[in-house]
Amino acid sequence: MSCSLILKRKAKKFLKNAPKDIVDRISERLQQLAKNPKCNEKLKPPLQELCKTRVGSYRIAYLLKPCSVIIIAIGKRESFYDKLIHGL
Repeated sequence: MSCSLILKRKAKKFLKNAPKDIVDRISERLQQLAKNPKCNEKLKPPLQELCKTRVGSYRIAYLLKPCSVIIIAIGKRESFYDKLIHGL
């Protein structure tokens, strides 16, 4: 069973501007999340309701809802968590 995948504006913007090889790798991971929605790793407070997964040096923050995966943000690890905290 596959769940719906919802991309927030920040995630869409990242995928639009990222190099094709990175987009392909991240898209593959997103499809895996849609097919098997589970929380790989919870984020620490104040982002404890979000989950994260890694694709190389990139991070994907997402929220699990009944049969939907909401992709909050995608980005490089260096500034990802600071931007995520300030964006909420």
